[in-house]
Parts: sequence; structure tokens; C-alpha cells
Amino acid sequence: MKRALGLALAAGLGVVLGVPGVASAAWHPDSPTPVAIGWTDSAKPGKAFPTGNGLDLPLGTSQDDAGVTHTSRVYATFDLSEYEGAKVTGGTLYVVERSAADCTKRSIEVWRTKALPSLPTWNKAPAELSKLDEIQTPEYCPRANISFDVSSAIADAVAKKQRLVSFVLRVSADHEADPAYGRELNWYNTVRLGLSHNTVPKIDNTHLYNAGFPCTQLKPYPVVGGFAGSLQALVTDPDEMERLTAEFAIWPVGSPDDRTTYTDNYPQSGRVANANVPRSNLVQGTAYGWQARVSDGTETSSWSKKCFFKYDGIAPSAPVVTSTNHKPDTWGPVGEHPTFVFDGHKDKDIAGFQYSWSGLGVPSTCEGGDHGQLICKDPFDRTGTVKADVPGGKATVTLNPDRTGPVRLAVRSIDLAGNASPETTYSTSITRNEPVVTVESGTPEWGQEVLLKITPAPGITGVTEYEIKREGQNYTDTRTPGEDGVAYYSFVASEVGGPQLQIRSRSGDTFVSAPANWTAYFPPWPGIQSNVYDITGAQPKGGVGVEGTFTFTPPPGWQEVATYRYTIDADWDTEPTVIEADENGRASVTWTPQTAGYHSLEVNAVKPDGTMNVHGHSVSFQVAG
Repeated sequence: MKRALGLALAAGLGVVLGVPGVASAAWHPDSPTPVAIGWTDSAKPGKAFPTGNGLDLPLGTSQDDAGVTHTSRVYATFDLSEYEGAKVTGGTLYVVERSAADCTKRSIEVWRTKALPSLPTWNKAPAELSKLDEIQTPEYCPRANISFDVSSAIADAVAKKQRLVSFVLRVSADHEADPAYGRELNWYNTVRLGLSHNTVPKIDNTHLYNAGFPCTQLKPYPVVGGFAGSLQALVTDPDEMERLTAEFAIWPVGSPDDRTTYTDNYPQSGRVANANVPRSNLVQGTAYGWQARVSDGTETSSWSKKCFFKYDGIAPSAPVVTSTNHKPDTWGPVGEHPTFVFDGHKDKDIAGFQYSWSGLGVPSTCEGGDHGQLICKDPFDRTGTVKADVPGGKATVTLNPDRTGPVRLAVRSIDLAGNASPETTYSTSITRNEPVVTVESGTPEWGQEVLLKITPAPGITGVTEYEIKREGQNYTDTRTPGEDGVAYYSFVASEVGGPQLQIRSRSGDTFVSAPANWTAYFPPWPGIQSNVYDITGAQPKGGVGVEGTFTFTPPPGWQEVATYRYTIDADWDTEPTVIEADENGRASVTWTPQTAGYHSLEVNAVKPDGTMNVHGHSVSFQVAG
């Protein structure tokens, strides 16, 4: 029998309904979503009355002012679908009395009915399946907080995977017609259902990893080395704020009872749990199986599927490196890429080789995945690797060092586990082969066309094409040379700081030269050119009375120039001379020297809006005596 609780004890809805003898931290108190709550009225037998609008819920029999007798029952339906897949324990129905006809009398029962998706009427009242609880005592009337144990109904509905569970609150049949037992339930508190739930955590069998590689059960088992013993399993638990613990079991293949367990005490749902088996606990050449499970302190998942690997923690021996056309420490033949032979000298642990002109770095490259897992590449999926023809055999590669002069190739052996040997280095020299690039159009200017002449390097024959990459463009230009191997490339120098080009020659289908790098620098001030005087001041030119022309050009990036302001041999207080620019942004002035020796010229450009360039251009030159 249920008893009424005083207001001081009315916090029952928040109580965790645990399981004796089991850690209760994983049980979560909750209130299922109500589907329909309201009452029926015998005086209006064809109508249902949903709760709300500030109307208290009548229970039992009463008479209105007109002398009409009303008998009411309260119905409540709740949705349990949100707990599908979870374990549910307990079940308590809560109501709060607002008033009672006679506080010395109380007889309330709660019954389970068939599931009701909507409120019934008095005429279509559902069958009462089983009485779950009752209260026959009058304590704390008329403001009692009352709870009823409905655990059996919740357990039955969950076991049968029923989405809805429904209840009826009524005055017992012996007293239902007696107005003295009538009362009203608080509309604000209405009828509430409390229970506790817990979802069993899981191991995601699609996200199991060892040494950075996905789990497999197929033979031959993957051979792992560097990160051997790094076991990872994705754990999931939809219950928030759970304290999870993951357990990993590992055993030698052929001895499944020889299990050793490792624990991750702080895994997070949606992330991989980790076990790091010390390499000292692994035996060279032995195959191992492992699996994982996870617990929330109350429920423990089943073991994951089994995963297998073979341990190899010993590095192979270093390779022997030779070249068929580039002898060590000498200049190789012009126009031939060096061909190398990597030899595993019958060390069957050698599966292939890794090589680089710029250093080999860390033997293995791994990165983190979306779930915190380690993701490692197959050792031969990386660039700069090649497999041997047979274990311990050879591999032949032709390489382009992409530069000329002395070069050094570093090579090491790789086994199936990714273990790397010490390096073997091979030094040789690549004869100059990059094309020769010369300017055919004079000193390059910003915004003007530049014409380049491209000639093969000495000794390079049979050039069929030049490949031209220009900084800032995401494509490669090509030019076909004439019979003499010479080609021309013209372009407008539109880069503010100056163009940067890489040009290679291609001979037939095999030889690609090292790049010739050609650049021009455009300083951020107006350009100055002279038809007579050397504006670098390097050589005396012209003479006293010899007229010279100075031409001003726009600063790089300027689309419009209105005027130029210039001074020649000016003192600090000299007022500049202003000259208008033409439609191309250029202007020219003539000047006749009256004295020999050094002279100076300074010029600034001005935009149509009056903006003057930040950097003025100052030059000095010598007038011949």
C-alpha cells in the first residue's frame, strides 16, 4: 500500500532507482514524455477532458450546483520509445492533491489499462488490466504528494517492446460512488511518471584498430612493428556523462586461454579506447589475437569480434646501392637520369626500399583519425618506396634529382612491418642540364611585354618541348623548339613584385631537365630610363651640353598615373617640377647638363586622385668631362 508523503519529502521524482548490490552511477532518473493526460466524466459520457487551462483534475464522485452527479477517473499515457535498447528499472507515478471532500477518507487505486494513444471517454473506458498500487490512508490531506509503484507495468511494457504504457487513477469500486471520497488533483503537477534507465555501452566492431591498421581476421595476418601493441576500439554509450571503462584481452594465437588484460579507465563515448601493450611483452614472430569490451559500471558490453596481427620488432639490414650509369663521386653523363639498383642481398626480412634525395626522416608516418584512432599507411603506399622483386631481392629505379651538381641519395630497407634499416648513402654529381634563358626584349618593365629566348643546355639534344611554370598560375605553358632546339616565350609582366618562372626541357619521353629559374624584380617606385646617361652611376656618359632624355614609367601595380614630380640636383627646399603622364602612364623630360661629374634625379608618381607613391625613386649618374 502506498502512503502519502509530506511536502518535505516530495522530491521523489528525482530519486535514482538503483539495483541493490550494483554500482548505480550509470542509472539515469527520467520522466518519460506524456502522450495524453486527462479525465472522464459520467455526466458527460461521450466527452474526454484533457488536462490544462488551469483546471484541476477531478477524481471520484461530486455534485455540481445544479445537483448533477459527476464521477471521474484520471487517465495517463506515456511514451517509452525513447528507451528502446536501454534497460529500464523502477516506475513511480506521482500526483499532488489540491482538495478533498473529506480529509478523513481516501481510497485511490492505480490500474494499468491497455495502451491508449488518446484520451478515452466514460462510455469507451478501456479495460483495467491489473491493479498496480493503492493508497487508503488520509495523511497530509488535502495537500499530499502521493506516489504509486508502477514498476511491474513498466517492466512488462519494456520487455514486450510496447511503445506506450497507460494508467487509470480511480477511487476504489467500493467507494467510487461516495462523494466523501471525491477530491481534485493539482493541474500544474498533473500526472508524472518517474523511472531510471541505462543503455548498455557498445564496442563498434567496424572501428577496431591495431598498430594504426584496421582489424582483420584474414590470413596471413598483418605484420606490425613500430606501433605494435597499440590496440584501439571505438566505444559508444548514448547516456551522457557516463564513467566508462574499457578492457582489452590479448593472447598468442594457439593459446587462447593465455589471456592478458589491459584496462583503459577513462575512455569517452564516440572515441577510441586504448590499450598499449608493452613491446617487451610481445614475442618476435608471434601472431596474437585480441578483443575488447566496455562497461559503464552497471552494464558490460559483449566482447568485440577478434582481431589478429603478427609482431615484428626487428629492423632489416641496410641495402647495397649501385648505379648503372652514374659512378660514385664523379660527374655523370649529360642528359641521363641516374639509374640505381637497390639490393637486399638475400636478407628475406627485406620487403623493399625507401629512398630520398633530401633525407628520409621518420620511418613511419601516422596521423590521428576522426575518433582519435591512429591511422598508419602501408609502408609501400608512401612516395619514395619500391618493393623488391622477391623478399631479400633487388629493385631498379631511374630517378630525377631535379637539380644539378653534387647530390646524395639516401636509401634504407623496409620490412613488411615498416621497420627501417640504417641508411645507405650514394653520392654522385649531375652534370648541368637546365636550359639557358636570356632576355631578348631589353630590361623587363612592369606591365610591358617580355620576350625570353630558351636554349638547351650544352650537350642536351633532341629537345621536343619546354615546360614553363609561372608563379601565380595553376597551369603549365609549353613551347616547341625549332630544329636548333631554341624556343621563345613572351608574356606581359603583370606581377607587382616581378615574374618568377621555372623552365625545363623535355627530350623524347625520358629525360626532363632540372629547372632553370628566371626572375625579374620590380621595385615599388616609378621606373627611370635614359637614352644617354647611365642612371646606375657606373659609367660617365654624354657630356657638358649633351642633351639626354629621361623617361618615367608607372610604379608596379598602378593602373593610372596623372603626373610625375621630379627634381634634378635639388636642394632640400627645391620645388619639384610637375609633368603630365600620357595615356600609358609614361612621361619623358629632356635635360642638358652644364657641368661634368655626378648628378642626381628624384621622381614621384601621382594618381588622378592626388595620391603620391610612398617610395620615391632616386638615382645618380655621371656626366663625362
